Amino acid sequence: MSMDLAVKTYRYNPSHFEAGVGPVAKAVKVAAEDIPAHAPVVLNSDGKLELITATTTGEGDAAKTTVTATGLYGLTPDSIRADEEGPVWLTGEYFADSLALPEGVTAADIEVALRNIGIFLK
Repeated sequence: MSMDLAVKTYRYNPSHFEAGVGPVAKAVKVAAEDIPAHAPVVLNSDGKLELITATTTGEGDAAKTTVTATGLYGLTPDSIRADEEGPVWLTGEYFADSLALPEGVTAADIEVALRNIGIFLK
């Protein structure tokens, strides 16, 4: 019988979303569409949650992405299915690299809009 005595290194790299002590203010809203966890959301005209949108104009090196985050409301801690209620965090500190953003959108694109509503990215 043989034994494996080789030194082994085990790592656990958790993916954290909250950077502070947690959200200070929360709300519960209905989603107008399926929304993934950690997504920045806006309220539509019906008062339902929707994802922020990004529009790309031009091609190649002249391509420009415009983010529509007008009326930014908060961040979703969990995924929410369409027409179901889910929690929304309205304030707090969060890690920018853990946000679920549309293709072509970076955290820097919405950082100021989030800061204006009391959400700070690290």
